[in-house]
Amino acid sequence: MMEKASAVLDLRGELCPYPALYAGARLKRMTSGEILEVVADGLCAMEGLPDAISQAGHKLLKVETLANGIYRYTIEVA
Repeated sequence: MMEKASAVLDLRGELCPYPALYAGARLKRMTSGEILEVVADGLCAMEGLPDAISQAGHKLLKVETLANGIYRYTIEVA
C-alpha cells in the first residue's frame, strides 16, 4: 500500500514550463522519502513533468489519468 502524500500541488491550468518548475521547487523543500502528489493537465504534464522528476533523481511512483487530460503524479523524494 502506498503512503499518504506529505504534500499536494494542484497545477491544473499552468502553462509550460511552470508545472515542472513549481513541482521542482516544492520537492527541494521536502525531505528524502516524503511523497508529493502533483495534479496537472496539458502537454507539459504528459511530457515535461515526468522528465523533470527523473532528471532530479526523484522516483515517480505512479501516474494516473483522472479525466480529460488531467494527470496525478505520485513522487517519492530522493
